[in-house]
This record gives sequence, structure tokens and C-alpha cells, in this order.
Amino acid sequence: MEITMARRFVATLALGLILAGSLAFSMLSGSRDGTTPPAPVVAAPARPLASLPAGASDIRSAERNLYPAPETALQLADDLGLDPAQRQDLRMLQQRVDGELTALSRRIASEERRLDFAFAQGNVNPGRIDGITAQIGTLQGRLRATRLRGHLATRSLLNADQLLRYAELRGFQPAPPDTFDDLDRDDIRHDDLNR
Repeated sequence: MEITMARRFVATLALGLILAGSLAFSMLSGSRDGTTPPAPVVAAPARPLASLPAGASDIRSAERNLYPAPETALQLADDLGLDPAQRQDLRMLQQRVDGELTALSRRIASEERRLDFAFAQGNVNPGRIDGITAQIGTLQGRLRATRLRGHLATRSLLNADQLLRYAELRGFQPAPPDTFDDLDRDDIRHDDLNR
């Protein structure tokens, strides 16, 4: 019975990851028409970011700072005035990202089953736990990066006016100048900023 419950949990987790992945994606700074993108715009989150599910704070941060998900841009296509080429590019991007997210979610579910099986068979030790959970963590990191790269790519497909219209439609307000003053810059390594 415990194995069945664990399998249901893993299946639910995998479905949740797939659904979460379809909500978000990252994009490049700069726009399709070569103009400079607008300044960052943010909205106060409905609840503290720390209380959001894993990865959701990334998505909210990207969206608030004018890095829409391809799905969101497509949903707002008419309001944003997207041309046919932009729509096609966003559909292709959405399909590619969804495919990558689905594959990664399946691999995560497989590793979760492997961990469950090790416990069920009594074939578990600290080294095996460390190895399997490290693999799960790596895959979850790749899943997160894939979603955010989708946001980055979406931004590169929109022009500055469309990004400002997006902020307006989503109800985002310009961030106060001191929004990020509390960041401990000593904790941010130079190489992290250049990745």
C-alpha cells in the first residue's frame, strides 16, 4: 500500500512539474527591433516569495521584470499586437520548451521511483541516497533553468512597446530605485553574473 501511495505521489509530482513548466520561460534582454528594452518593472507579490512552491518565485520574478513566458505572451497576443512571425516563433519556442520540460519531468519521476524501489527492497545506504538525490537535484535544476531560458527567449521576441504593454496588462508598476538595495553583493560572485 505504501508503494502505491508513493507511486501516486511521484505521478502527481511529475504532473505538477509539467504543469508548472508550461507556465514559465526565460528570454534575452534586448528586443526584436533592436531598440533598448524598457527598465525593469515589478509588482509586489501576492504572498512572500519564500512561501511559493519551488521554482514559482523564479517565474514570478521573471514575469514581474518583463520576461514573460511564451504561453503568457501567446495568450496576450492580440493585446500585445504580435505579428504572425512573432506568434509562430513563440509557438515553436513553447513546443520546444514543453518537450524539454516533459523529458526532464519523466527523468525526475524515474529517479524518484528508483529511490522508492531502493527503500522498498531494503537496498539503500547513505551513498546510494546521496547519489540518487544528487541526480534528482541536478535534474530539478535543469528543469528550472529550462523554464527560465524560455522566459529569456520570449523577451527577445518582443519589442520594447510590447513589453511595456505586457507590464500594463499584467498590472506591474515600476520598481522603486532602492528595490534591490538589500542584496548582499558580496554573496554574488562575479562568475555567477556572467553565466
